[in-house]
Amino acid sequence: MKIKTLLLTILLGVLCAVVWPRQAEARVTFSYFYESLAPYGDWVDVDHYGYCWQPRGVAPDWRPYTDGYWSYTDAGWTWVSYEDFGSITYHYGRWVRLEDTGWVWRPDFEWGPAWVSWRQSDDYVGWAPLPPEATFDPDSGIGVWADRDYDIGPSAYVFCEPRYFGAPVLRNFILPWQRNLAIIPGTVNITNITVIAGGGRDRIIFNGGLDFRRISARGEYRIEMLHLQRQTEGDWSRHPRPEFARKVGDQLIIAAPEIEAPKVRFAPASVARTIQAPRVDKGWSGIADPRERDRVRTRYSEQTQGLTRASAPAKQVEAAQVQTMMREVQSQPQRAVAPQAQGVSSRSAAGAALTTGSVQGAAQEQGKRFQRNGQQAVDQAQKAATTAVSTPQEQGQRVQREAQQQADQQRKAAAAAVSAQQEQGQRAQREAQQQAAQQRNAAAEAAQAQQEQGKRLQRETQQQAEAQRRVVEPAATRAPQEQTQRPQREAREAATPRAAEPSRERSVPQAQPQVQPQVQRQAPATKGQQSATPDDKKKKNKDQD
Repeated sequence: MKIKTLLLTILLGVLCAVVWPRQAEARVTFSYFYESLAPYGDWVDVDHYGYCWQPRGVAPDWRPYTDGYWSYTDAGWTWVSYEDFGSITYHYGRWVRLEDTGWVWRPDFEWGPAWVSWRQSDDYVGWAPLPPEATFDPDSGIGVWADRDYDIGPSAYVFCEPRYFGAPVLRNFILPWQRNLAIIPGTVNITNITVIAGGGRDRIIFNGGLDFRRISARGEYRIEMLHLQRQTEGDWSRHPRPEFARKVGDQLIIAAPEIEAPKVRFAPASVARTIQAPRVDKGWSGIADPRERDRVRTRYSEQTQGLTRASAPAKQVEAAQVQTMMREVQSQPQRAVAPQAQGVSSRSAAGAALTTGSVQGAAQEQGKRFQRNGQQAVDQAQKAATTAVSTPQEQGQRVQREAQQQADQQRKAAAAAVSAQQEQGQRAQREAQQQAAQQRNAAAEAAQAQQEQGKRLQRETQQQAEAQRRVVEPAATRAPQEQTQRPQREAREAATPRAAEPSRERSVPQAQPQVQPQVQRQAPATKGQQSATPDDKKKKNKDQD
């Protein structure tokens, strides 16, 4: 009986050891976020976003993903934070900036090495926290269309030079955000957040995009490549305080409890305030000119070339591919990690302990380089301060240059308009001259045709007149001659009978009746008759008598 009781007790113990962690893991809900983050900030209820957390005691210009460094692990680029709340807020959820409130964090249940959008050029490397709208879909991931689809503006990014990307304290090398507007157009989005294929039962999210070999070759600081160990098991209800990431050998151990997706909305124990109708700033408030905003958005569209979540999902990464690359890199001779002597705050001391061993080794082997790098850090801080001071002047000069460029463009446009108007006027003048010439030619042809027609009619009239003259002239010539010769002829005839009259009377004795001389009707005078002289008239009367 005792043996059975003992065996039953051992069996129950084994079952509790196996089942209890999974039961405890299954009980982790959003209350883990509410309780763990309460000492470091306030929970607020924001319209459209729900319950969000705002860090307390940060600088006015504070922004996420700045106090810490980047490490390359099995899950890609992993952010290691020096802030007390960093193990939660940089691996779960998303960040959004409210104009009157500042940055707030909205919780989410999916763990990732970092939730950022990446941009890169030959001179700069930049990253920006993804907004709550950037939900993760394992089929499509989050790709190069992130800026365009989620409307991430320039001021949401932080940039540094590639040579400082591996620095253990990056915030000393982050450029002022006022320079982002000039940097953004020359960079391209390289975001590639996806799921590791062949990673086993648990889904592992991979944060890629930035090429490890390329950035390592250009850096002044060696970027450590570590094996990621996600600490998912534990009684998280008894240890609500966030834990820092721990570096043990070549492993990076990060607390990453599995969060149960909330089925109903429940509130934190304490809500500081409610924010209604929030004014969300996705990184565009620093650009006052709407034309500049349109220019950047147009640049985003041109770079993506119509790619969408469906047509260009994030490129999947094979687990074997990642492990092979890590073995190749680790087998090569490694440079010592350059120490960072300046700018580690008291709250960052625990996180800075991650690099203590490598820093000590580098200091022992390269003491002179330690001093040189420390001085370089000071110079960089001074340079950053100088840049911050000169930023208004640079901005004014940039505004002046842009205004001058706009004026030049306007002058060119006005000159082009005047040239077009002149050319149009000259063309209209040429057309008018051509039309006038055509009209003159037509009028000349019409006048010439009329002249020819008139000459032809004149010739025809002259021909007709000549023909009539030829017919009428002989008759008209003969008529006056006959009128002239007839009286003479009649006179001769009259003279002849008078001479033979006695013999006639002797032969004809009978008396003849007296005949009254007929008065010959005078014909109308012709033209020739009208011109007769008075002597001709007297002669004619005499002949009639």
